[in-house]
Amino acid sequence: MSFRSSSVTGRITWNDDMLIEILLWLPAKSLTRFKLVSKHWLSLISAPQFSRLHTLRHLKLQPSLILHMRASQFFYFHPVLDGAKLIPYHFTIPNPKILSSCNGLLLLQSDYPQKDYYVYNPTTKQSKKFSLTNNDHKYTNVLGLNLAFDPSRSPHYKIVCVRGAERSPSSALQYCQIEVYNSKTQSWKLCVEPFVAYITTQFSHGVHWNDAIHWENHPFPHVYFDLDKNVIGRLPYGQTSCPAWGEGTACHFHLQESKGHLHHLMIMSELGDKSIAVFELTADYSQWLLKYHYRFGRFRGMFRILNFTSGDSEVTHTLVFHVPGKITAYEFHERSFKQLVDLTDQTFYQVDALQFDPRDVYQFGESLAPV
Repeated sequence: MSFRSSSVTGRITWNDDMLIEILLWLPAKSLTRFKLVSKHWLSLISAPQFSRLHTLRHLKLQPSLILHMRASQFFYFHPVLDGAKLIPYHFTIPNPKILSSCNGLLLLQSDYPQKDYYVYNPTTKQSKKFSLTNNDHKYTNVLGLNLAFDPSRSPHYKIVCVRGAERSPSSALQYCQIEVYNSKTQSWKLCVEPFVAYITTQFSHGVHWNDAIHWENHPFPHVYFDLDKNVIGRLPYGQTSCPAWGEGTACHFHLQESKGHLHHLMIMSELGDKSIAVFELTADYSQWLLKYHYRFGRFRGMFRILNFTSGDSEVTHTLVFHVPGKITAYEFHERSFKQLVDLTDQTFYQVDALQFDPRDVYQFGESLAPV
């Protein structure tokens, strides 16, 4: 790309270098519309080099959320913006089911008219179909598919497929095997030797962090697969186990990545007295550090934690949760609540009912990353 000489009339003449530098500062969602300006702009914005540069420049954006309510009804939601609202989101893939989300990309399954799998960019709505391997050995059951994508390391993504062998209904253990798809080579590779896992391991809900996929495994230690070293490991256990408060105590657990950290959210309830503890895993995997502990007290009715969001500052963290009729945020540093969305005017609203579950909330950052 070279500079062009100025017009003899004295008017400013744009050159590609100047235009690209300006476009790189714009949000990805805006750039999808600017492709319509001209064929030249379409060519510039669609270039792989531009997508790569733009993705690297916007790595630390506040994430948005896609909420799945029922059937194929999805909503787009940005929890940190003032005046946040639910916006209906429509996929270009028929009857999609979100299996995994990671740094701007989604892993989708479509069951109609046949079962297909896609990697999908919800910002550009680009998609790429892929197929699973023809498994002709004993590991026939697909226990989970998880997406691994870190644009700061590579423009390529990986898909982790965990398969399980047939087991006895009375067994608490299962034999598993892992296959990994690499978008760079567009091929699958068998990784690690077969291993034994508890049937409680949530292989269908993996969380990508530090070039590894992490799976919840309550009441046992959580499990992870290191994609770089091709090894299975277990996360520290003890600090994040449910405390023995007494009869009537209930705990819910949730793993989530936020701004380059892995967090373990533990929601505790005893006879109506609710509290939440947020732990952060050290980079060397040696221990969980308690970051926040908040007691809601006697909290009437139901509520669900939807997301834990890190702000621009290291001390700014927000808990997004859902109670009947609204989506609310609690800001830990300010110790304040803020209503984000009033759901009572939505057609799907039901009195004293919850419409969204934590398992149906998918975090993503707007990105031009190609698939």
